[in-house]
Amino acid sequence: MELLFSKDKYDAGALRVEPQRIVLNSDLPVSLRPYRTSSVEEQEIKSQVEKLLQAGLIKESNSPYSSPVTLAFKRDEGKKTRLCIDFRKLNALCKSDSEPLPLMDSLLDKLSKAKIFSSLDLASGYWHVPIHPKDTEKLAFCTNFGLYEWCRLPFGIKVAPAIFNRLIRRILTKYKIDFACNYFDDIIVYSSSELEHWKHLKTIFEICEKENIKLKLSKCVFAQTKISFLGYEIEQGKVFPNNANIETIKKLQPPTNVKELQRFLGSVNVYNKFIPQYAKLRYP
Repeated sequence: MELLFSKDKYDAGALRVEPQRIVLNSDLPVSLRPYRTSSVEEQEIKSQVEKLLQAGLIKESNSPYSSPVTLAFKRDEGKKTRLCIDFRKLNALCKSDSEPLPLMDSLLDKLSKAKIFSSLDLASGYWHVPIHPKDTEKLAFCTNFGLYEWCRLPFGIKVAPAIFNRLIRRILTKYKIDFACNYFDDIIVYSSSELEHWKHLKTIFEICEKENIKLKLSKCVFAQTKISFLGYEIEQGKVFPNNANIETIKKLQPPTNVKELQRFLGSVNVYNKFIPQYAKLRYP
């Protein structure tokens, strides 16, 4: 069971699937120069690159492709520590993937019939996905101290959500699982009783071990009668808007122009079925 949970974010599983292809609409490589970084930022990037190399998630590269690295602000650490690759130029060449994402209403309908829930978080979800050796060079990124390429599916590439969601969906389908659903790197297990739930969890854990899926224990929640999912609270067959989100909406200032109105409607649209005569209220 210890092998089921990752030690850190670099300890990602490797799904037992065919390596995935990254298909481009052009054979002309995207090649950009590294972004300028401060000495502090460069040390942070070096540290993370070294850990990625040790974990086998990336390798040194001599690719004709090159996308620059940047650091993004990470809220829980209060500073710029999130390593990001600026794949915008490469994404413009990526062939689209029409894998349908799960419909929120369908997921909520399944969960609303259950009484016990567990939420399982895949550790560094995308990094579970191996990339075909012919395509790793396309995922090369440049720093001020060298060129590297991804051996696993990186965050930021346009087709990553579709590839990842398809693989997890197919795994659950392969085992004919009708008591769990996935939404990107979250797997929700739902049951009608506690006894049934522990059996369901055991089955999912066995599947994770067979498919080499690793979970992030600190983000997993087990055997709860109430669960938060996609901005909703689900309990005893009922679905409610998440209270924290409602409080955020209440604090929004009244819109004074079209752009602010669009932003406001975007915030409340997700809960439109809980607002009586919503269509009439939003009509100009």
